[in-house]
Amino acid sequence: MTARIGTITLFLLWAVAALAQGTGVIRKIDVQGNKEVSTQAILAAMRTKPGQAYLQANLDADQKALEDLGYFQSVDVRAKAAEGDTWDVIVQVLEWPVVKELRIIGNTVVPTAELQKLISVQPGKIFNLRDAVASSKRIEEAYSKKGFFGGVEEFAPLRESPNTVNVSIREMMINSVSVQGNAHTKTKVLKKLIKSRAGQAYNRNRWELDLRRIYGTQWFENVKSSEDQPDPFKVNLVADVKETRTGQFNVGVQIDPRSSFAGVVKLSDSNFRGTGQAVGIDILQGTKGSGASLTLDYANPFIDNHSTTLTTSVYSRVLYRFAGNIFGGNSTPTNNNFYTERRTGGAIGLSRPVNDYSAVGISTRFEQIITSNLNTTNQAGFIQQDGTVMVGTLGYTTNHRDVDIDPSRGHWFRVQLEPGFSDINRIGGSAPDPSILGGHGFVKLNADFRKYFTRQPPRGRELDAPRRVVAFRAYAGMIRGKTPFFEQFFAGGSDTVRGYQEDRFWGNNTLLLNLEYRHPIQKAFSVIAFVDYGGAWGGYGSVNTFTQSSRIKLHLGYGVGLSFRTPLGPLRFDLGFDENGKSRTHFLIGTSF
Repeated sequence: MTARIGTITLFLLWAVAALAQGTGVIRKIDVQGNKEVSTQAILAAMRTKPGQAYLQANLDADQKALEDLGYFQSVDVRAKAAEGDTWDVIVQVLEWPVVKELRIIGNTVVPTAELQKLISVQPGKIFNLRDAVASSKRIEEAYSKKGFFGGVEEFAPLRESPNTVNVSIREMMINSVSVQGNAHTKTKVLKKLIKSRAGQAYNRNRWELDLRRIYGTQWFENVKSSEDQPDPFKVNLVADVKETRTGQFNVGVQIDPRSSFAGVVKLSDSNFRGTGQAVGIDILQGTKGSGASLTLDYANPFIDNHSTTLTTSVYSRVLYRFAGNIFGGNSTPTNNNFYTERRTGGAIGLSRPVNDYSAVGISTRFEQIITSNLNTTNQAGFIQQDGTVMVGTLGYTTNHRDVDIDPSRGHWFRVQLEPGFSDINRIGGSAPDPSILGGHGFVKLNADFRKYFTRQPPRGRELDAPRRVVAFRAYAGMIRGKTPFFEQFFAGGSDTVRGYQEDRFWGNNTLLLNLEYRHPIQKAFSVIAFVDYGGAWGGYGSVNTFTQSSRIKLHLGYGVGLSFRTPLGPLRFDLGFDENGKSRTHFLIGTSF
């Protein structure tokens, strides 16, 4: 009982003391220590005003409010008893110094001039801690937007020179880069594909681009990443690869869009002896005769330390143009009902990256073209222009696709200028055009744009994850000068306007628009809906029922298709309909775009 009475007594004494402390009126507020920040600004930030009742809770809130202004190293707000039942409030502040110099150190990937624009603490003004915190956050966001990991380690006036504000940046650095899981592919080859280097600032975008570049070689079934941080600002990067077979020896029968069936013998390796070099021998014999086609290919993506790629090809191959339709008529211009072109020659090209997403290229090709198996008793129903042609190519390519072999987002663009020279020595058929004989120069210009959309999340580092994709392509080209028939643009068929015969339209101008919706059923199998709109015009005239236009005229095609990813490469089967509703089946080795 005695203990309870004592507790109650103490509580009452504490309450009386608290009430006594909270009584009285503020007589005045005295601000001390300020030089740059005006007294009016300080008083305006305070809740306590002269003439108000004195409450300690208000003084505590005032101290916090003044600290939050950011201008002061220290703030002390306290009340002092004055005459009668009044109180004087004393505000003692210690200001930060006026900034005379802003020094930024430690940054290597974000330019100092760019960082200065993000910093609201500027010379000639008093240092503000709140502005420093906000500026630090903006700097971190700027690093993150560029794919880097960086932060402000220190943002404060120097002790030895208070008027100099030191902004010290700490960037996450790459400690090491390594590859594991490769048995066939040489490690030095893989490191040529990896642009991230030890000692550089770590950029997650560049590292993911490195992984996509490795996966895009198609030497690997899968590519994954692991990262280890020995300390908060160092990272060890590891590309974990799972190799796939790159060498192929195939003997069999394949379907060709123009020649129906053909026997094929193919020996190739896209990663010869693990060096990244590609070699190939392709022998093809069509069932319709006209002789065999032979192609020898070689490519080396690392001929120097700048990732310059060399591609070469030597060939003698038969092109079955307009197969089965004989230029849209019933005449028989050849002995076996097939109009063919034998192209014999070679090509060589060089390309070099400009940056992570762009490359420039130069190439040349030389060909002799001979129309095969002519039926000299019937000179209608075809166009013959035999001779030689030499074409050079200057090109620029940008590639922002997430995965080259099966893109789901991003875009790709290429523009090419192709100056050429032809020497035609033999002509015949429905449109002989004698003026083409002899030597003539011409120039081709074409541009190809492709865009990919998906509403699903980015693949990130799951590079083989299937996605529902809308794909769009726009292709345009024009030719100026005297151009041989076989150097024109052709439209119609499996990779241009589906639903029409192969090469149904031709001319010196072309425009193609393709739209596809690709819906994956499994990783290796997709169903596709497509709409094509395009054509070619302004070239050689109509032959038989293959009418042509001298002015722009585009044609609609649409349909559905199936896509398969196989060890031999991607395959496409499309059922297309033309603008009159007539159907045609198309087969393509490879992808549409």
